[in-house]
Amino acid sequence: MAKKQLVKDQDKFIVRLPPGMRERIKEKADRAGMSMNEAVVYCLEQFFPAPATFQDRVDSLAEKVAALKRGSDLEAQVDEITDMIESTLREIANDKIAVTAGFAEKVARRVEEWDIEDYERAQDRPFDVEAAPGDPFDD
Repeated sequence: MAKKQLVKDQDKFIVRLPPGMRERIKEKADRAGMSMNEAVVYCLEQFFPAPATFQDRVDSLAEKVAALKRGSDLEAQVDEITDMIESTLREIANDKIAVTAGFAEKVARRVEEWDIEDYERAQDRPFDVEAAPGDPFDD
């Protein structure tokens, strides 16, 4: 009975499927040992994941820092943390992670400043310092 109550409280959505799609969903769901509903919800979760929260990102970064403290490949781990911080800030700036409006505005301004600085630095050097893959002039 508890499961029926739970299902009853969930959102429902009726969708019209093109010819043949129901059968394809049924086949895939059966092979995966899932109901058709589970298969459809799984696919929707892949394309429409729940937005990460700021706390989720902070927790993930804290885990990375803890791993960094006990790890051996420090350079790769620092690069990974740096990339994760940048990604988090860009997602905040693009309203993909919910934070207060004032904080989001500050982050968006700073990300824009970084992008401008990167662009200006790129304009100052006619050639990249590192050779591109397959560069015939790579010494």
